[in-house]
Amino acid sequence: MVMSVVTITSDWNKKDFYAGALEGRLLGIAPVCEITHQIHPFDVRMGVFVLRQAYSFYPLGSIHILAVQAQATDHLPMSVAFYEGHYFITINDGRFSLLFDHEPEWIRAVYSTSGTFSEIEAYLKAVKAIVEGNLEDRTLPAEMKTEVRPSAVAEKDYIMGQVIYIDSYGNAITNVSRSLFRKVGAGRSFRIFLQGPYTRIEKLSENYGGVRPGELLALFNNTGLLELAVFMGNLSSLENIGLYDEIQIQFSNYG
Repeated sequence: MVMSVVTITSDWNKKDFYAGALEGRLLGIAPVCEITHQIHPFDVRMGVFVLRQAYSFYPLGSIHILAVQAQATDHLPMSVAFYEGHYFITINDGRFSLLFDHEPEWIRAVYSTSGTFSEIEAYLKAVKAIVEGNLEDRTLPAEMKTEVRPSAVAEKDYIMGQVIYIDSYGNAITNVSRSLFRKVGAGRSFRIFLQGPYTRIEKLSENYGGVRPGELLALFNNTGLLELAVFMGNLSSLENIGLYDEIQIQFSNYG
């Protein structure tokens, strides 16, 4: 039997002791892998995005903890969801609906005692129940709370999207999918506007090369989302692009 791997995605920052405390407690139960502890403080959507892109690269049966603004209460208990062969542990406040493309097989609520370290104790209780195979005895069935996922707005000749993640190189990943771009664009010429009508990109690149250093580029990354970058530069700082800023794509038959 393959031992479960536990991953952690959090906003705790390694300079504090929270990550080390949880990892130390978990090591007595299962192997631990850090996805990241560098999520922006309280930014649940950023945590969801990172975990959503990463979890499928881990073995089936892995347990994924999303520890971003996840203080459990009686109204919003720590919960376990089972989705596409993976377990996910976080509070059931709508974020599961952002993390998954469809309903999970099940969700169960983990009720724990209150206290300063109640969040960590709830994670431990859930992981132990999964590893020991008695989750149903230690949890209660629950319904998934839902939240509307921000999506790009499309009309006949334009798409209005949003930056949903900025990576460590300053590249901006948007919520504009390749399929939406193709559907609306239908092979037409286009202009991608960043922060107003003056900064624009008018072609797609296959990779990060092919343009001069310092030049803007746009491509569809391995997740199928439109990514904006500066070759050998930092788009976020050079163009003052921030998380959740809007971008606009206009399609036409010009030139």
